[in-house]
Amino acid sequence: MKQVKSGAPASVPSARGNEPGGKDFPRIPEGSSCARFLEQFIHLDFSEDEAGRHWEGILDNAQSLETSLGRPVGIHTAIVDYFTDKTQLLNSPLIVEINVFRQTERLAMVDPLTGLLNRRYMDVILRKELTRCERYGKEFSIALLDIDNFKTINDTKGHQFGDEVLRNLADLIRDSVREEDMVCRYGGEEFLIILPETDSEGAVILANRIRNALKADVFFQLHAITFSAGTASWPLSAQTLENLILAADTSLYQAKFSGKDRIVSAGAERRKFGRYQVSWDVKLYPENGPDPLEGIVAHNVSLGGIQFECPVRLPVDAEIQLVLTNPDEDNREVPATGVITWVKKKRGSYRYGIRFTSIPSALHESFHFQLADAAQKVM
Repeated sequence: MKQVKSGAPASVPSARGNEPGGKDFPRIPEGSSCARFLEQFIHLDFSEDEAGRHWEGILDNAQSLETSLGRPVGIHTAIVDYFTDKTQLLNSPLIVEINVFRQTERLAMVDPLTGLLNRRYMDVILRKELTRCERYGKEFSIALLDIDNFKTINDTKGHQFGDEVLRNLADLIRDSVREEDMVCRYGGEEFLIILPETDSEGAVILANRIRNALKADVFFQLHAITFSAGTASWPLSAQTLENLILAADTSLYQAKFSGKDRIVSAGAERRKFGRYQVSWDVKLYPENGPDPLEGIVAHNVSLGGIQFECPVRLPVDAEIQLVLTNPDEDNREVPATGVITWVKKKRGSYRYGIRFTSIPSALHESFHFQLADAAQKVM
């Protein structure tokens, strides 16, 4: 599996060993749908199995025509003859220029702003990589990168500058990875890298290589731009693709939570931080705000901080006062102070990461006695 440095996927030979010799006879790019390929040409809807059988028939027909005519046969001739004469599925065929098809297919795979693979195509490649590793007993890793304070960058310097940041970071990542690594714009200011046959340590090394390249880059130095990253490895961090992405995403959040501009590995994260699933009520006193925000429930709690959802938008880096209520200790109230390290917009609310800056002894006691069972489950 290779990545073309332009960001477009490399083409691979079809399943057939002997292809027709026509110079415009295409190869279907890895991860592409054969059904979609044919639909672009003839506007007929096939299942993948049907499309595969028809493609084999087209290859056979092209070779037969070449033998009869004594010259190479192109894709247009082979498809028209196959679907009008051999299968009679077409009466008045409409043929699409091959270059138009290739451009359409490329646009379906590539993010137009950065030139990287888009998320839809990356999902296909991820599933193929997982299947390959399961079959041959290999491992692979992913790295999820997120530009720090990107909303502030857009708000203060404009969206055109934000687009320039995204393009420059895409180029920097592309120049830092290996040829076999696959890079996509995963969404917004997030980038995902697939690292074939790479363990968790190798994923961290690669992420640090990108981070060091960014710190040495004049553009990013001038504008004080950093990123945070989370890495995860299959099968160490998770056994399913969905859980692998979740593990990388959780590690990314912890990198943000711990102060940004850093890389967190999913495996190391579980050993270092005790994050427990609880339900504690939270009163939130925003900076310079006299009235508390109530009705908030924290579900992820550690001695380093908490995560919760709130319908009110609060700024990153804002200092806040908290009152945590532990229902397992007769609703004992524990005050604490913290800083908002990251915020993620969700449907109808916002998800926050808070890093504690002051933790009273009462909170330590609550963790020691009330979270012991949860800690054992995590370990």
